[in-house]
Amino acid sequence: MKEKIKTITNNKIVKAIILLAIPIIIEILTFSKIEINKASIIRMGAIYAIYALAIIYTILNKYNTQIKKISEKLLKYRYPIALIILTLLVICKINFSSLDMWCSFLGEPEYRSTIFGKEKSIRSDEWLVTSMINLGQTKNEEGLKIYNENIASGNCNMIMTAAPVWDITSIAKPFNWGYLLFGTEYGFSFWWCLKIIALIMVSLELVLKITKKDKILSIAGAIILALAPTMMWWLSTAVVEGYILGLAVVVLFGYYMENLDWKIWKKLLIALGMIITIPGFAFTLYPAFQVPFAFLMAIFMINDFIKHRKELKKSDYLIMGGTITIILALIARFILVSWEDIKVMMGTVYPGSRFETGGDYTINNFISYFVCLFLPYTDKIINPCEPAANIYPFIGLAILIIAYIKNYKKDEDNNKGLLLALIILYAFFLIWEFIGVGKIIAKITFMYFSTTKRTNLVTGLIGTILAIMLLKKFENKSPLTKKQAIITSLIISILSITLAKSSQYSDFFTAIKLEILAIMMYAITYFLITGNKKAWCYTMCIIAIIAGITVNPIVSGTKVIYKTEISKEIRKIKEEEKDAIWIGRHNLNGQYLIANGVNCISGVNTYPNFDWLKIVDPEGKYNEVYNRFAHINIILSNKTEFRLLGQDIYEAELTYQNLKDLKVKYYFTNTELTEEMKKEFHITDKYIVKEKNQFIYEIN
Repeated sequence: MKEKIKTITNNKIVKAIILLAIPIIIEILTFSKIEINKASIIRMGAIYAIYALAIIYTILNKYNTQIKKISEKLLKYRYPIALIILTLLVICKINFSSLDMWCSFLGEPEYRSTIFGKEKSIRSDEWLVTSMINLGQTKNEEGLKIYNENIASGNCNMIMTAAPVWDITSIAKPFNWGYLLFGTEYGFSFWWCLKIIALIMVSLELVLKITKKDKILSIAGAIILALAPTMMWWLSTAVVEGYILGLAVVVLFGYYMENLDWKIWKKLLIALGMIITIPGFAFTLYPAFQVPFAFLMAIFMINDFIKHRKELKKSDYLIMGGTITIILALIARFILVSWEDIKVMMGTVYPGSRFETGGDYTINNFISYFVCLFLPYTDKIINPCEPAANIYPFIGLAILIIAYIKNYKKDEDNNKGLLLALIILYAFFLIWEFIGVGKIIAKITFMYFSTTKRTNLVTGLIGTILAIMLLKKFENKSPLTKKQAIITSLIISILSITLAKSSQYSDFFTAIKLEILAIMMYAITYFLITGNKKAWCYTMCIIAIIAGITVNPIVSGTKVIYKTEISKEIRKIKEEEKDAIWIGRHNLNGQYLIANGVNCISGVNTYPNFDWLKIVDPEGKYNEVYNRFAHINIILSNKTEFRLLGQDIYEAELTYQNLKDLKVKYYFTNTELTEEMKKEFHITDKYIVKEKNQFIYEIN
């Protein structure tokens, strides 16, 4: 009888039927019945999805030799492949902007140019601010100058806004090179595509370095780091630029120190790379991220220097000295050109200067990575950028860290100092976030520039790097038995569900989301602590792709900015009256004007433009309102008044006399003015499309 049962269970068809029946059986046992509805389909689908992943893993395992060969080819020809992809993408004018948000504001849905994905309204710092300023800079008839007369009346330093400028400092702004070489649309595409490709390449180079060129782990690590929610949700910001340029410094310095026998011309090429990337990192001007990230950079570079310092030759010191001199000259140029603007920015109410001592991070903040898998597919979380974080098994990592420290003396790897230093830095950042430090330590370390939320972007990155390094260390030699690993992973999975249900995200997590979270945490923890490299890599790659690849849309061109009838009308008026001054009712109106190259004093000002503010408020009565980075709304009124609507937005009420004093000629709004208002402000219609709420008024 036993043999008969064994024969039946060994039958593949029977096994398949049993596996297919398990989700249905679970439904019946759990709910005492089976109903075909959305919830039940999702619950059963989650189990079938696990089956699918197991099948994929089995297939990948079967073709392990072929995968290794493909990996070798990809790594060997990674730079030619990257160059070809970049060229093709730029030729097709591909970008990853949420520009199509303008279709909704302008009432122009026919100008949508999204190929894949969906534009994100929350990324307003990109589609409303950065992209508009960069595009507007390229429309300056006088060229890419440091001060663009069309933006903030020529009072905004374009170097400080990271916009493209024909200046020697642009050597250190490689993402802007496309604007300088190829113009507006191709430059816009180059800015985005180079960022994505560089993000993947520097991540790949870093993992190659820390895993000693483990092919599978390096490619997987590059995907995990580059597609992390941290990177994807902050893609257009200084965070990602700082990450790319900072890691490029680490990689370049590492190549130099590890290859001191190279010919001089190769070393000079690396020196040129350092001349581009070190000032580039400094010019990102985001200390909240730069300071903690600089600690990470320093650890890698000091480690490389200590290991190879005795091999340095006189020529190496000459190259390093020359490189440092040029870098300092570029930074000095930046400071000298921007000093007055830096003083204005530092004197603002917001962002002004800050002094942080840490300690205000909570468990709610820390477990935000629980929601990251679902962020691209939900509108329930108002600002998904804030919880965006690196996904990695924190407790599983802690177990490996403890196991490694216990056996630290037995480790004969010459990189063990690097690993220990990263563990110490990781611990320090966790202390900074949850406990805090005194003012003296905060001052000495410069951590007072960084908030705990921004520090955690780097903490998550270090956690991921440590997970990769320790997985390599404990590959196929887990510190736990299989039984211990299963129990530990189950406990962590249950703990994750408990934390999620009692956190600020409790309303967000449905039953199916909790099930998915539990499966995810179990898998990434179990595969990590058992040293199953391939399974961990495949699982983490799938998670990274799901959580990151759909965050940013794939778009072709900038139609909604330059092809609409309203944009053509704006530029037509500009040709007729080149020096005319414009204002916009809302920040959106102002920014659209700026992108189309007209002289607009409103929109978004990186720091206050006191030239016009002192004209309408000579006594500085409203200085606390407008002395800040600000989105500016302007309404027509019979009085002059400024109102703060938020930390970075204010509304200015301006009179007819104010407009005449400012020499304002045109007012762009999406709200129709009354006949009484037109009469009071001597306004005539210039361009009116009521069905689309597009109104350009001329002030006489």
